[in-house]
Amino acid sequence: MGDLLAERLRLCTDVSSVLNTTLDRCLTLVGTGLGNIQLVDWSTGYLSIAAQRGFSEKFLSFFARVGAHDGSACGRALRARDVIIVDDVEKDKSFSPASRSIVLGDGVRAVQSMPLISTSGAFVGMLSTHFGTVRSPGDNELIAMKALAQAAANAVIAHRARRADLYPRSLDLIASSRALLRRIARDNGSGREPGDDMKPFARRI
Repeated sequence: MGDLLAERLRLCTDVSSVLNTTLDRCLTLVGTGLGNIQLVDWSTGYLSIAAQRGFSEKFLSFFARVGAHDGSACGRALRARDVIIVDDVEKDKSFSPASRSIVLGDGVRAVQSMPLISTSGAFVGMLSTHFGTVRSPGDNELIAMKALAQAAANAVIAHRARRADLYPRSLDLIASSRALLRRIARDNGSGREPGDDMKPFARRI
């Protein structure tokens, strides 16, 4: 599946088509109609939604920008540089009352957020899937999601590198991503370095 997806992503004409192809493949894989991909802006350190399926305007507005300080699944995954699973949003204590209300209001009870990290170790963004029932993914599902996320991150970087006007900026952003992740790691006391392999199984909340 990974090689086939990578080939499909190579045929995409721009970053938007890469993200939409990845998201559709992922949602089919895990069996849900709710999900999004965020790209990270390393000049600000925030995640912004770049592709999504199934969410209300209220949800999209509330989560338009998410930082590492945020208690949502994607905010925690940005901070941890690892997959974060929320089996039951209603019982999860890290969500703020406002964000919990927004998420539950869109019919979401479970979330998993997987970082988009390239083979070179660059943190590109976040792939999140959402479910209407309490749910915990299996290990095979997480392994497949990680492969999807890495293929997408590689494709995003490759597309930016093909454009002469974006290539120098892409190199700067890769360096910036590592610098910012080191700062987040220090603030979080994790001691991990950018480029460390993600754990094969989930950090379960």
